[in-house]
Amino acid sequence: MTIQAHPIPGGHIESYALPGGSGVPLVVLGGVETGFRPLAGTEQLLTRRWSGRAERRPVVVIGRPIPDDPGDAERIMHPRVIADAVAGALRALGLAPVALEAESGGGRISLWLTVDHPDLVARLVLAAVSSETPPESPMASRMARWIGLAEAGDWGTFFGLMAQQMKAGRDAEAGSFAAAASLQPRPATPKRFIGELRATLDASSFVTDRLAEIAVPALILAGELDQVVPVEATRQVAEAIPGAELRTDPDCGHTVRSSFNGYDAIVEAFLAEGDP
Repeated sequence: MTIQAHPIPGGHIESYALPGGSGVPLVVLGGVETGFRPLAGTEQLLTRRWSGRAERRPVVVIGRPIPDDPGDAERIMHPRVIADAVAGALRALGLAPVALEAESGGGRISLWLTVDHPDLVARLVLAAVSSETPPESPMASRMARWIGLAEAGDWGTFFGLMAQQMKAGRDAEAGSFAAAASLQPRPATPKRFIGELRATLDASSFVTDRLAEIAVPALILAGELDQVVPVEATRQVAEAIPGAELRTDPDCGHTVRSSFNGYDAIVEAFLAEGDP
């Protein structure tokens, strides 16, 4: 199993495939932190996290685009542009239609992918997702501060702040960010990360007005203690997608995949409903 690079206008996008059972193929998209570094070099981590899902179905993890010119990062990291890049990778891999499992910023990309390329998507699992970032909202203020810290290269403060904002009822939830804060690392590809944050604040990335077009089964999960994407924003998405199911966890914060009670069992059951 190796990382594949798929050419896109102005760069490329990576994918990592785990062979699996006969179920509907699953495509995984992470949050904006995926833009910290390329997928290459994270193969062991990805295998460890997603091998359980691959027992029933092929799993493909798709990263964020890597621009040829770092100065082009904000354009190429726009959620709708990323969705087009993901669509190109899926067509090249011959996987469609697929189920999507996405978290946070990956959720908005998945929404754009579903409305712009409906033939590629059979099912949606979205965690801690928002379809817009209103200018006066706490989400927009929070992202603006992240951008400021990242552009200043103050990664120690950045990761420390992230650790606090990820923290919820379960103290271990923010552990990875707390560890990163203590090391004060510098991401390998910070311009990608900053570019996606900036693009997410742009009104052209908002997909709320098109959610009613989505006609596939959708499971949406949210932590009621989420300090990054308020549960109300995720509820708005669930209410706008016809037939979507919303589940919340009163003790969970933003890192739904690792902290939502029974997450994997809930998702596996939902995905199995769409298998042949």
